[in-house]
Amino acid sequence: MRVGWARLLDLARRIKRRRRLLLITLAVLLPVFVLSGLVIQNSARETAITQKELAGTAYMRRTWDILSACDAGLPLPQSGLVAPHHHRLPELATASARLIDDMSGERDRRAACHRARSFLRQVADDSGLILDPRADTYHLTHMTAKDLPELSGHVADLATPAANVESDIDRLSEATAEVVDSLNRATQRDGDGALRSGVALPSDVLTRAVDRYKDAVRKNGVADARDLRGPLDTLWGVGVDHLERLLNARVAWAKLKLWLSLGTAFLLTGLALAVLVYFELYVEREEIIKLNASLKQSNEELERFAYICSHDMQEPVRMMNIYAGLLLTDSRDQLDETGRRHLDYIAQNARNLRQMIQDILDFCRVGRDRMDLVLVDSGAIAAQVLALYAPQIAAGAVKVSVADLPRVTANATLLQVVFQNLIGNALKFQDGGRTPDIRISARQTGLLWRFEVSDNGIGIDEAGREDVFAAFRRLNRREDFPGNGLGLSTCRKLLRLVGGDIDFTSTPGQGSTFYFTLPVTPETQQAVAGGQSAIR
Repeated sequence: MRVGWARLLDLARRIKRRRRLLLITLAVLLPVFVLSGLVIQNSARETAITQKELAGTAYMRRTWDILSACDAGLPLPQSGLVAPHHHRLPELATASARLIDDMSGERDRRAACHRARSFLRQVADDSGLILDPRADTYHLTHMTAKDLPELSGHVADLATPAANVESDIDRLSEATAEVVDSLNRATQRDGDGALRSGVALPSDVLTRAVDRYKDAVRKNGVADARDLRGPLDTLWGVGVDHLERLLNARVAWAKLKLWLSLGTAFLLTGLALAVLVYFELYVEREEIIKLNASLKQSNEELERFAYICSHDMQEPVRMMNIYAGLLLTDSRDQLDETGRRHLDYIAQNARNLRQMIQDILDFCRVGRDRMDLVLVDSGAIAAQVLALYAPQIAAGAVKVSVADLPRVTANATLLQVVFQNLIGNALKFQDGGRTPDIRISARQTGLLWRFEVSDNGIGIDEAGREDVFAAFRRLNRREDFPGNGLGLSTCRKLLRLVGGDIDFTSTPGQGSTFYFTLPVTPETQQAVAGGQSAIR
């Protein structure tokens, strides 16, 4: 819970620091979102309206089939007016379900056909087709919902003998002219010429059929009007097909605008977030660079100060040690036991202080000078360190075992310091209850050489893990185990300078294993490949 609140507070602080950039970003994105919202709303509304109109064309197709059969005197379809599931309109469902029943129960066939014609116009009204303000769809709807159904009715009336034939011919001519006029108006808005090429033949066939019918009636007094039914149905089908094609194109364009608006909004939002993140990372990078420079300067000044202080302190400590020794030599007989003990204590502490100052100097020097890395024999360096401790090893009957150690790319002095500290600690931190046993080994793990120095000494409690590598931190009393607490911290500092590290595992009362790593370099790999054994 605390971590969550801390993150929220940190985010609030970041926003407060960057509020100017955030306000600029919001000022840029707000109009984009408003405009995108308007476009999306308009596209969604246009899609819904056009899909409703498409549903109307599905009802119109079925209604025309019924109307055409009725006008032609054919049996009416019994399947009813059922549009596809995604094209159903609730307001037309009830009326369409009753249409077949009402027409079947109507004794007057003309009245039944009139019901179908009325329902066809109702479909165009309820689906919004007749109110569509666009000229291309408006004239096609007018032709398919009004002109062609009326022409179909006049053709049906021609099958019944009439007293005034010229009047029937005039109505047929007027209805045909209205169809042709609506068709011409629609083709004027035909951008790709698909409607013009589609209706050219059926329109021409219908016009010639009407002309033939009129000539035959005027010449013979009677003619067969059934020849008009085929071109009439074909022309109606072509008109509705093109109407649906226009509506589908309109739906596709509306959806395209919707997705383009969404995509643009998301793209601009992503770009804005990317700019914010980039600016945030850039500012943090600059802050980190400044902080690192300041920290580096502080560390250099601190190390310089420690070096100067330690160097200047050596002289008074040396003089204190010298005069304490002279006093012990010249005035030993004049001092009692207590005085001599006090002088011994002063001399011992002066030596300890001098050693501490020297350790501080050595620690401050780490990393100041350039370290040359060459191919060195770690086994030979371990042997040199063991030779330095030979008297102590012999005195304590220490058992030492050294495995084959590799040639590594490192610095000889670095390895010597690390081995000297680890072996020295293994010899020093013993409880005296058993024979000391020290084991030194190495193995390659991936891209690292792992060196291990194990002992059977007093071990280290896990609670003191953080203090082991800290400068001037001690886990034991100086009286029990002498030292200044700088050895392992110096080892870690040296190893990290060359890409290595140091750590340990331990069991209190049973011993410890300190291990350090060094990178495997191409030189060591080439030594192995060329037959120069990387193992001593």
